[in-house]
Amino acid sequence: MLSAALLASSCSNGAPPVTALGTADQPAKTACAAFRDLVRARAAGAMATSALRAKIAEVYNDASTSSMPILRARAVALYADATVMATGGEAPSLSQDLASMSQACTGI
Repeated sequence: MLSAALLASSCSNGAPPVTALGTADQPAKTACAAFRDLVRARAAGAMATSALRAKIAEVYNDASTSSMPILRARAVALYADATVMATGGEAPSLSQDLASMSQACTGI
């Protein structure tokens, strides 16, 4: 019982969350918060391409300084999609990349 109490208290000491991708640092937390804002904005209605690109750029900029390489890679993929869309192209992998970023942000 004592070991369970010690384990519980060690998990709630304010340490960054540990996910399957590693330890979430502050840039990862900020990027995932911006990503969740993006998802909410898209769910609320159609976003103009320029607004979508700006929000994805925010996620990318925040994630670029994270120590979590998979999170950074997911943000790069999203930013590439947004850049293609901004130049008038189609980003067929946008939905998949959004889902991948969502998975990367799980628990962060």
